[in-house]
Amino acid sequence: MQVADENIGYLLIIIWNKMKKYILLIICGLSLNSAAQISFTRVWERSDSLYQVTNSAENQKPGYFDNMNTRGIAFGTINSNSAGKVERIFLPSRHESGNVVRVLNAETGADEKSLDMTGVQGGGFTISDAGMTEDGVLLVSNCTHSSSGPFKVYKWTNEDAASTVEISFPSGAARYGDKIAVTGKYGDGSARIYTIAGAALSNYKVQYFGMEQVDGAWKFKQTPEELNTSITAASSNFHQFNPGPDGGFYFRSVGLNNFQQIKSDLTANIGNAHPTTIAQGSTVPVFIKTVGDYDYACYLRYGSHANYAKPAVNQVEVVKIDRLQGISSATVVAATPSFGKLAPGNGAGHVVVKHMPNGDVDVFVLSTQNGLARYKLSGAEIGSGIDPLKNDDIQVLVVEGEIRIVGIQQAEIRIYNSLGQLIAAYENTNKIAADHMRGVCIVKISDKGQLMKTQKILL
Repeated sequence: MQVADENIGYLLIIIWNKMKKYILLIICGLSLNSAAQISFTRVWERSDSLYQVTNSAENQKPGYFDNMNTRGIAFGTINSNSAGKVERIFLPSRHESGNVVRVLNAETGADEKSLDMTGVQGGGFTISDAGMTEDGVLLVSNCTHSSSGPFKVYKWTNEDAASTVEISFPSGAARYGDKIAVTGKYGDGSARIYTIAGAALSNYKVQYFGMEQVDGAWKFKQTPEELNTSITAASSNFHQFNPGPDGGFYFRSVGLNNFQQIKSDLTANIGNAHPTTIAQGSTVPVFIKTVGDYDYACYLRYGSHANYAKPAVNQVEVVKIDRLQGISSATVVAATPSFGKLAPGNGAGHVVVKHMPNGDVDVFVLSTQNGLARYKLSGAEIGSGIDPLKNDDIQVLVVEGEIRIVGIQQAEIRIYNSLGQLIAAYENTNKIAADHMRGVCIVKISDKGQLMKTQKILL
C-alpha cells in the first residue's frame, strides 16, 4: 500500500533501555483515506486458519463445526446460578451428536457448557437459530418445512435452567425459522421476533411475533403480524431480515443478488440496486451505527459459489453507506483476515455486534464449517477512542520534546494513535522522548494496574 508523504507522518523509533530493546512504530494524527481509518483487531479466534499458524489448542476450530449443522449465533448477558449475570455466546447446533445449544465464554471463546434441552422437540429441525433480547432473554427457534410444524420458539432466562415454550404457531407447510431477528426488551413488552417464511408466502411479507399482557405479564403472541413490504426476490428458503437505521430494515435472500434496504414505512426504495462491491455470498447486513451522513454495517462474506466474486473468503466486511443513496452506495472500508476456506453455503453463519462505551464495536462472527471469532472494530471514522478519565492531580505536559507526567512517579504509560490503537508502552517512568512524534495522540496513565488518567495531546 502506497501512501503519499503529505497524507501520513511516520517514524520508527528505536529505544535501547539497558535490559530491553523496543522497536516502536509511532503513527499519530493520521490523515488517511477512509478505508484505513477503520481497523479490526482480533480478540480471539477458533478456526483452522489460525490453528495452522499457532498450533495452539485454544485457536483450534470446535469439533462440532461440521456439515453446516451449527448455523446460528447469539450474544448477550444472561443469568447464571454460579456467576450472576454473565456475557455469553450461544450456538444452536443440530450436530450428529444431538440437538444442543452450546454456551461459550464471550471473553475467550472457550466452551463453558450446554443448555438444558428438556422439552425441546419437534419441527423439521429441532433447533435452528437464536437471538437475545436487550434485557437478557435467549430465544431459540426450530425450523419447519413441509408438514413439520408447529413453528416453535423456546425461551431461556438462566443458563442453568430449562427452557419454556414461548411460541407454538401452526405453520402448516411453510418453512419458518432458518433465520430469526430479535429486537427490544422482554420485560417491557417491546420485544419482537422477525421471521420470513419460505416460498409459500407471496409478496415476501415479513412476519413478526409481538407481545401482549397475559395475567399481568408480558408474553409473545401466538399468531404473527405482517409487515407488507415492497420486497422483491426470487424464491428462497433462506430469507434474512435485520433492523437497519432510522427504524428501517435490511433484507436479502441467500444466493440471490438482492441486498435491499427498506424504509420505516416499508417501501423498499433506498438504492436497491445490489452494490457492485458486495458479493452475492454474504449474509444480510447488521447495522452498526450512523456517523454524520453515513451508515455503517457489517456482514459475513462467505462466497460459496463459483459465480461469486471472491469464493470462500469467510471474513467480516464493514461497509459505508451514503444515507441518501442507500445500500447501492455501499463500499467496503474494513475487513478481517479470512478464517477458513470451506464454503458454508445457504447463509450458514452470521454476525452480532456489541457496542463498547468508548465507541468501539466488538463483532462476533460464526462461519459454519470454518469457525468463529471475536474482533474489535475501531477507528476515528466511526467515532471510537479511549474513554476520557479526568484526574486534576495528574497532568500530562509536552515540554522540550518530551511528554512529562506530573503528579505521579514511576507510572505505567500507554500511548494510542488517533485511531485508538496501542502504539507504545512504557513502565516505571514519567518522561518520554517525543521530539519526533506528530499529531494527536492519547496518553493513558496507570499506577500499579489502576487507570488514573487519560488525555489527548497534540504533538
